[in-house]
Amino acid sequence: LRPTDAFRAASVTKTFTAATVLRLAEQGRLRLDDPIGEYLDPALVKRVHVLGGRSYGARITVRGLLDHTAGLYDYATDERWVAEVAANPRRTWTPGRLVDWALAHGRPYFRPGKGYHYSDTGYILAGYVIEKVTGLPLHRAYRTLLLDPLGLRGTYLEHWERHRGAPLSHPYLGSVDTRNWNPTFDTFSGGGLVTTAADLTAFFRALFEGRVFRDPATLRAMLTATPQSKGTYGLGIQRLKSGGEVLWFHPGTWGAVAAYAPARRISVVATVNQAQDEGALTALLRDAYATALGRPVPGCG
Repeated sequence: LRPTDAFRAASVTKTFTAATVLRLAEQGRLRLDDPIGEYLDPALVKRVHVLGGRSYGARITVRGLLDHTAGLYDYATDERWVAEVAANPRRTWTPGRLVDWALAHGRPYFRPGKGYHYSDTGYILAGYVIEKVTGLPLHRAYRTLLLDPLGLRGTYLEHWERHRGAPLSHPYLGSVDTRNWNPTFDTFSGGGLVTTAADLTAFFRALFEGRVFRDPATLRAMLTATPQSKGTYGLGIQRLKSGGEVLWFHPGTWGAVAAYAPARRISVVATVNQAQDEGALTALLRDAYATALGRPVPGCG
């Protein structure tokens, strides 16, 4: 694994998805508190959140998809789904198929707005909202609203776009090299981007330094962590407070993490090529940030 390699951003994609939605909100093309029924197929809205025999889909807002308060069952953390992907690594998964799997194998965690639970299912719906509002496929919406304006030439939506730029690293699941698996199990708005350390750093710096949103209030909205998450999750981004300092970050299952400390204007991007990293990624983030602060790191010369 080399510092210049491209890698699967996995759930760091969610920060890009939320930023895309917020850009559309700034343009007046949607509102965060609009019900998803204004943008999605009525039949899908009716069946996506059924609890106690009653449908609550019409109560879900765009904001609720981005801050994980919609209560939608998360397929990506279901061990049965992970086992199914591993057993059939060549299978093509459409976003709709992933949603259907979630609805068939689990039920909502709570009524919309009444709790917090991380959900890739909700982010697939956010991708659908982006496509509906822009009239573009998701990869073109990303490129038009974020990637091209910021010059992120090494970042692309895997499967939906051709590979570009640096070689793609080999992401491992245990001892299994998954690079040649059909990537569609994780290539939409919840986790599909391939990127590089340079591009991811450029994106997070642009996000916090005023080059993504024209109105500072938009970033403040993104960084408003919900009480349901106990102040740890905003819109597509997580909050970590340590030693009186705040870092905004997002990790990705395939060994990626990006973070930014606004008070110090320090960005940290890290990747390992192991999904089951046993804390290696967290340690790498911690040590890299300590190094940036000039603090000693055990084991580093």
